[in-house]
Amino acid sequence: MLIFHCSDCNETINSADDESVKEVFDRLDEHIANCPRATFTFEGTTDVARQRVDNLRSVIKRLAGKLRPH
Repeated sequence: MLIFHCSDCNETINSADDESVKEVFDRLDEHIANCPRATFTFEGTTDVARQRVDNLRSVIKRLAGKLRPH
């Protein structure tokens, strides 16, 4: 599981290992729309999640300044 923590509102957004990159991005983007001052830390709790971080790097770059690794 990938776990994103919003540093502005303290909301946690969980992403299951089988969730697509688009689904993860859409939920983060939706959160940012509702919480414009959001920045995130994130962590992978499984080997699959940690590997997925590499797949999300391109998406993370699109969120420049909104995410930072935990």
